[in-house]
Amino acid sequence: MTTTYSTFAKKVQDTPSVREPAYRPAMWLSEKEKADLATKIGDADLYQDLFTMREMVREAPDNIELKKALVSGIASAEFAGIDAFSRKVVEWQDWPVPNTLIMAMARQTWDEVRHAWLAKGLVESYGGEIGDYPDTLAGGGPPPGVAPQGPLQQGFGAQAEELLREPVVSLSMTNVSLEGGALILFQETSAVAEKIGDKLMAHCYDYNWADEVTHTAIGDYFVKALTEDNPMEEKKALRVHALAESFRTRLSGQQSDELKEFFAEEMSRATDALG
Repeated sequence: MTTTYSTFAKKVQDTPSVREPAYRPAMWLSEKEKADLATKIGDADLYQDLFTMREMVREAPDNIELKKALVSGIASAEFAGIDAFSRKVVEWQDWPVPNTLIMAMARQTWDEVRHAWLAKGLVESYGGEIGDYPDTLAGGGPPPGVAPQGPLQQGFGAQAEELLREPVVSLSMTNVSLEGGALILFQETSAVAEKIGDKLMAHCYDYNWADEVTHTAIGDYFVKALTEDNPMEEKKALRVHALAESFRTRLSGQQSDELKEFFAEEMSRATDALG
């Protein structure tokens, strides 16, 4: 499914993602930057696995550097969310979607702003600032000559960028899968913070968790509404969800054998459904 975009929407699409301080994606760090990161947290390869980082904080609750790293990694997703959802507010006005979905995206943009503000305050309470650590999510594209990586690139190849602009695809991947993962991350991080006596961290992520309940509900509701009486769109949403969940759980390090088997079956079923 495609649409014709307004001049304003095209302008938004052509405008690069920016932030002050500038984005610094962890996936594209130089060898020197990786070595500097390893000096701070012990192993640079662990930084993008926020679930493992959280367990490191549990095991070493007095290590402020690990806390700064964990909060910085989570903050990356909040800044990325501001960028992504605000773009949807503009672009999706050119799609045949209900106005209530546009309003939901506007509300979600504001939620991400609050989350980023909380993360900024939390990392500053540890003596750090946004930019001390690289970004775990978003923050511009890869270096020249390097192909983008992600669940849609793996499942749909060259079609991925255009597919991601479709509301059904975006909602299925972002609100249903990724925000669902954030819901679990925030809930468990708040619990860890309570156990180690970090009241501010516990409060911040309990607050964020409550918003994620709404964000996943937005995804569930509107994916169902947009695919009702449209089997092809429903099948597309199914496949995208399978791809996103498989990719997310692999990155998180939380993928058990049972979970691998479940998503392998779901991926196979979704691919068969698409023929």
